[in-house]
Amino acid sequence: MRLLLQLILIFTILFSIANAIDNVPLTLCMSGRAQGTESLNKSGSCEYGPYNGPTGPGTLTATLNEYFYSSGVKCGDCFEISGPKGKTVVRVVNFCSAGTCPSEKPLFMLTPDAFSEISNDPLSVIYDAGFRKVSCDANAAPIKAQVSEDSSKYYVKLLIFNNNLGIKDVTIKSKSMKTAVPMVRQNSAQFVWSEAGKEMTFPATVTVSSQYGGSVTLELKSLDKDVLKFSDNFVVPKGLIKKAPETCSLSASPLTIYQNGLTEGWNYWSSRSYSAINTTDTSMHSNGSTSSLSIILLGSSSSLTLARSGDFDTAYFTGIKFNIRSNTTLEGFRVYFPSEESKFWTPKTPISTSWTTYTVPFSALKHKSIESAITFANTDNVNAYIHIDNIFFIASPHASTSGYASSNDTNGTGNLATTAGTSATGAATAAATTGGVATGSTESTSTATTGGKGHTTGTVTPLTSTGRTTSNPTTASSIGGNSDSETSDEHHSSSSTVQISLLLISAILAFISL
Repeated sequence: MRLLLQLILIFTILFSIANAIDNVPLTLCMSGRAQGTESLNKSGSCEYGPYNGPTGPGTLTATLNEYFYSSGVKCGDCFEISGPKGKTVVRVVNFCSAGTCPSEKPLFMLTPDAFSEISNDPLSVIYDAGFRKVSCDANAAPIKAQVSEDSSKYYVKLLIFNNNLGIKDVTIKSKSMKTAVPMVRQNSAQFVWSEAGKEMTFPATVTVSSQYGGSVTLELKSLDKDVLKFSDNFVVPKGLIKKAPETCSLSASPLTIYQNGLTEGWNYWSSRSYSAINTTDTSMHSNGSTSSLSIILLGSSSSLTLARSGDFDTAYFTGIKFNIRSNTTLEGFRVYFPSEESKFWTPKTPISTSWTTYTVPFSALKHKSIESAITFANTDNVNAYIHIDNIFFIASPHASTSGYASSNDTNGTGNLATTAGTSATGAATAAATTGGVATGSTESTSTATTGGKGHTTGTVTPLTSTGRTTSNPTTASSIGGNSDSETSDEHHSSSSTVQISLLLISAILAFISL
């Protein structure tokens, strides 16, 4: 008997190992915005109650903008959010109204515990966060429910929580009913049954269906307010996304840094030794523009630094292009990343009083994969009044978007991309290198001065990295159970690795004890 029990234990452990993959990717990686928010006592519009209460979701949660909340459809859904520091997985518990929060793309307002996992700055906004929908926990406890305080035999209201996948619909059927009838979602995780002149008799069977097929049931015996358990949790679809990377990277920043004004998310606050900055100076601009950024750089240690809130991933780009002029000749003009000031680019010909277009290849600069800013510096011992215009990233034609979304959800229906699109970088490159550039003198440089020791030829290194997504998507497909995505089982989270290791150790110890 002991041998039989030990064999059963081993097979149970091995079965658990086969299913011990948490946070399985359910969509492709897409582009969103993430920011921190204050701690809340209750979990918001989804009505889960106190964060650490009996129906609470814990403290790794997110508030969505109204556009992405989809009238409560995403309540309880989990998303993996990527920032410059790393990734976090959060459950949706709340929404922010359209009048308060921007709605042009998905917005995730994260609790402090969650935001600290992806950013070191609790007050920052990550404009180019990557995200994807994931299962909440492939080995979760059963789905749970609680009858609301305002329920009666004429009005049955259930809070449904602890679901590992999105809920498609909920039905209820008493013995006196011929067929099950739908319970109506209340723009939250609450579902209501009410029919004029009818009362609910017990026991009643509540059925909750997943967005990915499959359902679980609960026998509702009364209107008692105890926490109730369904028969199980949903079966998580494995391999829904082909070749899903371990995590999403930062998404691609927009190509435009400055064109008649700074693009949202860029600022000049880290500039030094300057005066009279004007980000929309209409008195002087290059051909095709209506304004430029003007600034007086005061002496040899002055600079204009343009910083991206939440940082940017340099792998999407091969360089930058811009127009510039000065009120005086500048021989000591430099461009560099603030993190690597010692390796800089300087033009072959000095900055002059005429508008000139310059191209700075990133291969001429020392940089990290994730950077926060670009600096335009004056090292001459003069005060220079410069105007700079049409600053663009140059998109890499080799940046990989294989297996990644060509679109975000833009229709507010709750649909997210599960089918890979093609890279949009080709068209973006053309826009970046031709839009609004001066038609006068042009210096297209593949040369740079490195550390002030002469010219070196810059080269563009083809990118083979994965985990990239375009920032200007065009199409979307459904997350429904009939997804046409190809299959893969290549995703393994770090938490899954630990879990699998512990289970393997348990199996080995059980075997040794035979």
